[in-house]
Amino acid sequence: GFAAIGIGKAAYTGDHVVAIRGTDGLRDVITDLHIGLTGGESNALVHAGFNKVFQSMKPALEQSLTPVLAGSGRGTVHCVGHSLGGALAHITADWVKRRYKKRVCLYTFGAPRVGFDGFSIKTTGSIDKIFRCTHAGDPVPLVPLWPFMHAPYKGREILLSSAQGLRASAHSMGENGTPGYLNTANSHSWDALQSQSTELFKATELQYPDRHQVTFTTYWAHRINNALITLLKKSGQLSAIAVQAGAVTFLTFYDLLASSVEKIAKLSPEYAKQTLGLLGHMLVFAGKGGTQVVDLSYRFIRWVFEVTLAALHRLVREAMAFLR
Repeated sequence: GFAAIGIGKAAYTGDHVVAIRGTDGLRDVITDLHIGLTGGESNALVHAGFNKVFQSMKPALEQSLTPVLAGSGRGTVHCVGHSLGGALAHITADWVKRRYKKRVCLYTFGAPRVGFDGFSIKTTGSIDKIFRCTHAGDPVPLVPLWPFMHAPYKGREILLSSAQGLRASAHSMGENGTPGYLNTANSHSWDALQSQSTELFKATELQYPDRHQVTFTTYWAHRINNALITLLKKSGQLSAIAVQAGAVTFLTFYDLLASSVEKIAKLSPEYAKQTLGLLGHMLVFAGKGGTQVVDLSYRFIRWVFEVTLAALHRLVREAMAFLR
């Protein structure tokens, strides 16, 4: 990643902008299941790949920012980024706030999730304002999947386009993109832009016979995510799974999750029915609607997770092409 630092003039004297871009080498980091987590600037768990890139940038950022921020009593630091640059901007904003004790605002466009709920909660409380801008059809803000969470925690996100169908082009920043964040962020007032709650969890149970109503959209990605969390929560496994997730790689985490879901399905006919509905909906979402759920074994559950992740990650990698 690399950053450009701007100095405010006239009415914005004392303000500074840190605009961050993720480079080509970061594209595979977001979908690499062999990557795990690490402690961020606030000691909360964050994506190890994102944090590694930030740490490589940190000395240069500190060298540039310290002369202009140290001892200065006024002004705001605005951290801005699109896509993977948005993930880096989030970590940077957290660091700037802690390092320089300045007023900090964060602006992200189509950014992925950076850390677990601890990071989301801490940065929501420390960063003065967070403007998280998304397109409903952009796949990148959907990853990494739960238990990663966006910030602001239980706040608002700016929904610049509500078109639901997931597509790579929805990630474009450029004016020639479809729709293109430069086109949709077309107001001088944040209040004039559409927003929605970031607290998207709603208890959800999916019925297997209804699985063919699923479409490859953000709406159904959230519903399937909620159904998984509901199953874990009702069975009393949610907290334990979330804790264990912090100690393993993503690949190992999905092994662990599949094993847990298999055990939950064996607890009662009700849980087996919930699991059946969840897996059926995941298969249709992944484009495998012709596949019947014939058993609830670990191997089959793990395969369903695998094909669902593959479908989403394939689109995310296509979306990364719009970083060029």
